[in-house]
Amino acid sequence: MPPLRPFLLERKLLPKVWGGRALEQVLGMSLPAGEAIGETWELFDRPEGSSRIRGSERTLADLLRDDGERVLGRGVARAHGGRFPLLLKFIDAREALSVQVHPNDEQARSEGDSGKDEAWLVLHAGPGGRIIRGVRPGIDDALFRASAHTAAVESMLWSFSPRPGDTIHVPPGTVHAIGPDVVVFEVQQNSDVTYRLYDWGRAREVHVQKALAVASTDGGRVAVADRPVVESEALTDGGRQLLSTAHFRLRRYDLQRPFTLPTDGAFLTLTVLAGRGIVGWRSGDSDTPLPVGAGDTVLVPACIESVYLSPIGRLDVAVCNPTTPAGRS
Repeated sequence: MPPLRPFLLERKLLPKVWGGRALEQVLGMSLPAGEAIGETWELFDRPEGSSRIRGSERTLADLLRDDGERVLGRGVARAHGGRFPLLLKFIDAREALSVQVHPNDEQARSEGDSGKDEAWLVLHAGPGGRIIRGVRPGIDDALFRASAHTAAVESMLWSFSPRPGDTIHVPPGTVHAIGPDVVVFEVQQNSDVTYRLYDWGRAREVHVQKALAVASTDGGRVAVADRPVVESEALTDGGRQLLSTAHFRLRRYDLQRPFTLPTDGAFLTLTVLAGRGIVGWRSGDSDTPLPVGAGDTVLVPACIESVYLSPIGRLDVAVCNPTTPAGRS
């Protein structure tokens, strides 16, 4: 068995009816000609497939099977089915996604999956860019539920104009939609359970009863501000904490000089949002450091004490790690 070290991961491209080509401009991705790409899965471990380690035939599922605790960290909970706990994506919503809602862990058990707590970091928003998060305050619950699958629901939803750099938290039960004209980096629990409530007249399946069963329609709790974004916090190491939930922590580092990032005994993911650089670690010169550029995602196993990020000019990185049982984050 080869020793564990940080790995670059291969992405999975998903064409979507609402997708576009903005990932070419925003992240410099190479996309297949003529296809509208809505999502790229940057780190995933699902029953239908798992992230492949770049330059290898091994997958994330293989790593967890062979050496799970050294990958995840002691006490880090796995997702349903013993899988990796997080799923990372880029989303290009050229058109609006369906109005949808996700269940929590208990509600998702009947689907054979985990619940879905998620967060979006906005990378691009055009002049007409919109995000829906929640139901407008004062909307009658019975009226909402009676109208949720019709065009009448559009006026009941809380929407706002996002800005690049915004962080939006979408807990389970929150009615939401991304787009049009928005690109986000998404961090979520490892789940693929989505209940469509309303789809703007597109002829796709909706799941009205399932969605309403898990939806929180209390506008006072779900939409409490004109722009319901999370205020970031400055960290003593020079980064910013964008969000910390029961399931994950999201930080951002915009680097122009070398930086050391400890793992604190749990896995880290590094996703490059802009720029390029080198990711190194203490390996006794047995491993070559990883060159990284915009769009790349690196998994750092828990057994690696720290990684060294060396920008080439500038390196803008989103860092994700679990919220550990001991309360460290």
